[in-house]
Amino acid sequence: MTILWAILVLAGLGLILGFGLAIAAKVFYVKEDTRVEDIAAILPNANCGACGYPGCRGFAEAIVNQTAESLSLCKPGLKSGKPEAIRKYLDEHPNDDGSINPIKIK
Repeated sequence: MTILWAILVLAGLGLILGFGLAIAAKVFYVKEDTRVEDIAAILPNANCGACGYPGCRGFAEAIVNQTAESLSLCKPGLKSGKPEAIRKYLDEHPNDDGSINPIKIK
């Protein structure tokens, strides 16, 4: 009989905590900007840090957040025309408010 109570208590706790996690996942959902992934895919993915950011994804986040100084900071991507491709992508995909990202190629 005691083993039955233990099973019931654990099953009840599992259900309650499971529903709590499901509710927390809905309440604390963070919408991520898909442009970060798209720009990271355009970059050469060398993750060398030559741009001053922690890898290509960090540089892509800085570009989308408009904190990067220039699109030409990516040294491996300069030769293959990556800054121009990113500038074209940013022109075609504006910010949520409709404004165009002002970061220059330099």
